Amino acid sequence: MPPPRPPRDDGAARDSARSRRLRESRVKKKALGLAVFLIVALSVLNAFFGDRGVLGLLEARSDYRALAREVEALHANNQRLGNEIRALRTDPLLIERRAREVLGMARPGDIALQIRTADEN
Repeated sequence: MPPPRPPRDDGAARDSARSRRLRESRVKKKALGLAVFLIVALSVLNAFFGDRGVLGLLEARSDYRALAREVEALHANNQRLGNEIRALRTDPLLIERRAREVLGMARPGDIALQIRTADEN
């Protein structure tokens, strides 16, 4: 019968390889966790501060409100001008008053006075 083999000292080598794999695995897990954290953090920052983020949305809403007020004012002005046009087409007294004020016209027999200011001399 062959003599029994002496116990091999492979345990230390196996433990060393196992601990190295464990360290590598831990480093990989930490790197993966850090990468996931950075991706999530950048996504959240982009959601808040990006062009289409929350701040961009708030700014767009503010712009929309300002433009809506401007459109409303323009509609009111358009309505006022439309009323004025209708009145100028149909109201002879308004036509006469505008002719006197804007064009400086007068009725026959009226005496028209022109007042000059110091700037016009």
